[in-house]
Amino acid sequence: MKNIHGLVQPQYLGIDIGGAKNTWMCALTTSNGGLSIVQQPIHASLKDIIQYTENYLVVSTAIDAQLTWSVSDEKGFRGSDDKLRDLLPRDSRNWVASQNSLMAVPVRGRQLAECLSPIVGTIIETHPRACLYFANKSLIKSVKLYKKVNGQEHRTRLWQSWTRQFGIKNKLEMSAITDDALDSLVCATIAYLFHHSPHQLTRLSHSATDKRGRGPFFVLSSTSET
Repeated sequence: MKNIHGLVQPQYLGIDIGGAKNTWMCALTTSNGGLSIVQQPIHASLKDIIQYTENYLVVSTAIDAQLTWSVSDEKGFRGSDDKLRDLLPRDSRNWVASQNSLMAVPVRGRQLAECLSPIVGTIIETHPRACLYFANKSLIKSVKLYKKVNGQEHRTRLWQSWTRQFGIKNKLEMSAITDDALDSLVCATIAYLFHHSPHQLTRLSHSATDKRGRGPFFVLSSTSET
């Protein structure tokens, strides 16, 4: 695929924000009626991600980080977080963490969103773990366990289910699937769906009048299971 200075095909970028040593990116593009991974999930610095969007025609990105905030949300939970928690099983609501307990993630996410805004037309927030659950609720055990050190079997199962459901051509070795790689792939898929199949998504509204930030919060619809 040529870079933005030649013939290009739109790309959809997924970013799993973590610390400086644990942030991942993955990119998808359309291919023969389906989707192809044009950038395999890799660890990347924020600078690497920004440079990637300068080099390629990234039209949409979905970031796993809280991109909006409000000083009125004293406990760190936005209205959008509460809505997502209500959609999850009671024993899994801790998947949605308070911003107060994840300060490095929202800060890095907002820094990145700010830097990408002159380059990428669409910037949204998503929550890959919730999306994996909504995609196939029968795999909830794997969704609960795929982030564990010994969760390779669950990561593989979720990767295969996700790529099959969304028609993603997959050349990644199963042994290379980490929870961060899977999360970045899910984010990239949500970025694609926002443009091509928005009816499959649910918008989680942050209704505080004093909110700030960039990017609405979308997850896979809880009725999207096939």
